[in-house]
Amino acid sequence: MNNPSPSNPKRPAGMTGFTIVFVGQLISVIATQMTSFALTLWIYKQTSSATALGLAQVFYIVPFLIISPIAGAMVDRYNRKLMMMVSDIGAGLTTSVLLVLQALGMLQLWHLYAVMLVVGLVGAFQWPAYSAAITTMVSKEQLGRANGMMSLIDAGPGVIAPLLAGALIGFIKLTGILLIDVVTYGIAILSLAIP
Repeated sequence: MNNPSPSNPKRPAGMTGFTIVFVGQLISVIATQMTSFALTLWIYKQTSSATALGLAQVFYIVPFLIISPIAGAMVDRYNRKLMMMVSDIGAGLTTSVLLVLQALGMLQLWHLYAVMLVVGLVGAFQWPAYSAAITTMVSKEQLGRANGMMSLIDAGPGVIAPLLAGALIGFIKLTGILLIDVVTYGIAILSLAIP
């Protein structure tokens, strides 16, 4: 997959194609972690309960752990970019539901728990597909560079996202943060469709 396909010679491939996917995913992960931070604040403001915060994590982690072995096997068998797109679409749709509920003033705690469950399920496919796609997108000589970029996605957003969310939430509120997240899912999906 290092050379453009004969049927479409203008599509970016190799490190250029990987970089396009990387940038789209990085932007999306930062926005998703901003949403996670903002939702944590929202849950605590609504409930003042550490248990409610813990339950949100349980609703994400349990389905993620249960489906991960199946997701790994499916990622090995099927188109990895398609798996990433489906994961982004699933997470984007659930975030869109939260956005609509929040905009209408109808958002409740159980809505978040249901969304966390779905995000945990689709997230189990996202990271293995992205990790495995590296080897098919870049040459052996570029693997070190690509893996370094992957490390940035793994660690960088955890530092940047809470700072951005904390700075923005006073101005654009939870609704604005959710809107940014939905838009960046679109960017991530588009970045997967280009190479």
